[in-house]
Amino acid sequence: MERNISPTCSAKVTFRGYPALIEDKNYDDSAVVLEEAEVMQIPREDFLQMIYGDISIATKFIRIITQNVKEKEERLMSLAYSSLRKRVAKALVDIHAKFNSTGENKPIEISRDDIAHYVGTATESLIRTLSDFKGEKLIEIREGKINISNLEKLKNLLY
Repeated sequence: MERNISPTCSAKVTFRGYPALIEDKNYDDSAVVLEEAEVMQIPREDFLQMIYGDISIATKFIRIITQNVKEKEERLMSLAYSSLRKRVAKALVDIHAKFNSTGENKPIEISRDDIAHYVGTATESLIRTLSDFKGEKLIEIREGKINISNLEKLKNLLY
């Protein structure tokens, strides 16, 4: 199936697995879809032909890779130098922004284990920190979903 996704398209497009294609390796990660989505698989040969044959597509992927490297560098610096509270707050802010790009305030519906992996901590430590945030009225937890009550305070957490 051929699909043209224009720059003005309102759909959010996320590419997964392209580093494995570029490095000629197997893709061994997994993903969970948290909201309605359409998944398209692009055969390796077609992807490589697009990258090698169209400079604008190659440029787009260079930008994506550069952004990914920058984000990973920032996460590594955070893991190395930030307190657990700051790392959890940043993770909640990042996840919230990813799933509320339209300005809504949808609750975060990700497992505690997945958030703990994202933060780089044990699930028990994450749960204690979430409880602290709940006590400080920064978040609310209902039916296992996290709703951010004070986004600005989470963004600017001092310690």
